[in-house]
Amino acid sequence: MKIQLIALDLDGTLVGRSMAIPERNRVALRAAMAQGCRVTIATGRSLVPTARFARELELNAPLILYQGALIQDYRDGMVIHRQALPLSLAREIAAFAAARQWATQIHAEDGTAFTTRTNPLAARMSAITGVSATQVEDLMTQLDRPPLKFLFLETPEGACELIRELREHFGERINVVRSHDLIVEVTAPQVSKGHALAILAAHLGIPRAATLAMGDHDNDAEMLAWAGLGIAMPNASAMARAAADMVAPPQSSSLDGHDEAVAWAVERFVL
Repeated sequence: MKIQLIALDLDGTLVGRSMAIPERNRVALRAAMAQGCRVTIATGRSLVPTARFARELELNAPLILYQGALIQDYRDGMVIHRQALPLSLAREIAAFAAARQWATQIHAEDGTAFTTRTNPLAARMSAITGVSATQVEDLMTQLDRPPLKFLFLETPEGACELIRELREHFGERINVVRSHDLIVEVTAPQVSKGHALAILAAHLGIPRAATLAMGDHDNDAEMLAWAGLGIAMPNASAMARAAADMVAPPQSSSLDGHDEAVAWAVERFVL
């Protein structure tokens, strides 16, 4: 079936470390949209740091944000879907993390983020997420409304242990994903990029078989598995590769060394 909707992970997929969209990706995506294809970004980031890429490409579909906890149209602000963590559960997670002195951020629906003044990794967390987190004495004081997600920064080895502890303690009450070698994120249990892509496709009247998704990390796995055609980046994690229908071959890189597999996929399967 002809591809009608493309969903792209942002970091490590659409853009590399320079956070610049490679020209080949830009040209291919604009050509796809000119043919009537819808294109969205599916990311753990919030609206503001994601919308700048959407505006640059003039994307023609709402964005999948916060690992799928929010689907929002960057053009008019219309919210298509939201799924926050229940407030009582969020407070329990905050207390659990505080007792273990984990480097923690809480992300609210309005795009704000909070962390503790004692977080030694606060600056690095903000640099990775693209959101400047407000430092407070106690995260509990910010939990007066249900947050969309928690974010934890750890060493690669520590992240594995952090995931184990969260899953052991909270079980199916939360969804835990690794979105970066150093980052673990917690959302409501129904939340995933794959679930959000299904909701967005239905909203746009596009069948599952007409969707294409691309990603590079564990948090992209459900999206790659759900899409009619799921393509993992050449350097994707084992989980993403296993969920995908195929792994893209390495492409000639842009100036910052980022692989242009997005352009390859669009050129081959859409154009």
